[in-house]
Amino acid sequence: MTDPYCWPGTDCLANELGLRDAAALRDAEFRLVSIRDVQAARTIIPGNYGLGHLQAFHRHLFGDLYKWAGQTRTVDISKPGARFCHWRFIDDQVSTVLTGLSEDGFLLGLRREAFVESLAHYYGELNVCHPFREGNGRTLRAFLRQLGAAAGYLLDWSELDAADNIDACVQHLNTGETDLLKAALDPVVRRIS
Repeated sequence: MTDPYCWPGTDCLANELGLRDAAALRDAEFRLVSIRDVQAARTIIPGNYGLGHLQAFHRHLFGDLYKWAGQTRTVDISKPGARFCHWRFIDDQVSTVLTGLSEDGFLLGLRREAFVESLAHYYGELNVCHPFREGNGRTLRAFLRQLGAAAGYLLDWSELDAADNIDACVQHLNTGETDLLKAALDPVVRRIS
């Protein structure tokens, strides 16, 4: 099936830079999004931690590259061992997850252990949704970094082991369990003093 997000006849995402080589795009994307992520870490992206706020993070990070930045995807996507939320249900599923976050008081006032446990739950559930065609992990980490800071925790994503993260996310997607996610996220979380 043809991916409507790609240049015709290629596996390269259509992009504002006009790049038609997937490797060149990955390199440019890494550089541009890294800059935008530093900007996001140094400012507050306004919002209420609902779907629109998550979309604003994606738009901030990927808006230089993709016309569809900030829009939920309109195709199904998967990775080895992981089939993500059907695209027709994304908006409702993400909204449901983030309503739960609101009902949980945006994780304010939690002791570190409870914060890590709740963070693992929301990280896992939003990852299962994978709302965007590309850039889900980076968007999710920027979004949760701001949420964590508001709750009094620094989320240092450089402490997240990539292989542990993948294993934990696949486990959560397939079983709903968060034990591996909690273990993977524990070194990421530090109390802001």
